[in-house]
Amino acid sequence: MRKVGDRGTIVAFVLTGVIWGSGFLFIRVAVVELSPVEFVFARTALATVVLAGAMLVMRRAWPRGVAVWRRIATLGVVGCAIPFLFYAWAGQRIPSGLSSIYNVPVATALVTLIAMRQERLGARKLVAIGVGAVGIIVVLQPWQLEASLFDFWGQMACIGAVLGLGFAFAYTRKAISPLGLDPIGVAMGQMLVCAIVVGAVVPFTNAGMPTLTPAVIGSVMASGVFATGLAYIWKFQIIARWGAASASMVTYLTTLVGVAAGIVVLHEPLAIHQLIGAAIVLLGVGIGVWRSRGAVGFGPAAPG
Repeated sequence: MRKVGDRGTIVAFVLTGVIWGSGFLFIRVAVVELSPVEFVFARTALATVVLAGAMLVMRRAWPRGVAVWRRIATLGVVGCAIPFLFYAWAGQRIPSGLSSIYNVPVATALVTLIAMRQERLGARKLVAIGVGAVGIIVVLQPWQLEASLFDFWGQMACIGAVLGLGFAFAYTRKAISPLGLDPIGVAMGQMLVCAIVVGAVVPFTNAGMPTLTPAVIGSVMASGVFATGLAYIWKFQIIARWGAASASMVTYLTTLVGVAAGIVVLHEPLAIHQLIGAAIVLLGVGIGVWRSRGAVGFGPAAPG
């Protein structure tokens, strides 16, 4: 039996994966002219305006209270500012496809399971994570990339970004979701904190007026409105309904979309192993979203 709420969550899951997957290209294009700090500030400032506008139009409740904003600030700095800056900095050093390798949700699952100790991963979720990871490896075949592409510090930045995002998934489930806050308000507060923190650093990192080409402007707009605004609304809704470990599987789709965008936009060749790997990843996602009684959805944050 299917539930309407599950259908909406699945749609949000897919759209988030598509938008975040395209985000690697947006970063790669934007940081050609903008510094990582400038890009992240513009991205989160724009997202703050979009989310605040949505709250006003929809008459949503604003976050209130020192304790609430302290938690939102933690999420904004560790789960937003740091990952965004790391990914933007890595975008200047390594290809976007290579960055997407580190978006596999293994780190998120480990942070959720060990550090936060709030969810237990049952056999089904572990199998889904393992199958998805195998599919990503088949798609990307990192052992065949040229050695010159493996910039050590660029990869370390990606790992740091993934750990920050893993913390964000787990911390949201542990410290934010129980408060019953409006997800749009939480996303807006997170972006606002990130924009303030990163914006305070911009004057000290500005190396001159960047060349704002249509591609750069479009990439910043797409990152702010879609990849950071709308996608973050959906992310909070997915975590609240499915739990952090299950919701983190959106990163499988993110990586697939990143590879596909590289093929379409950068005209990279499509190989048979990429099609096979994509099928394996989708199998992993299917295992993760299929309940034992046949209903679609990840289910609550409980033993799988």
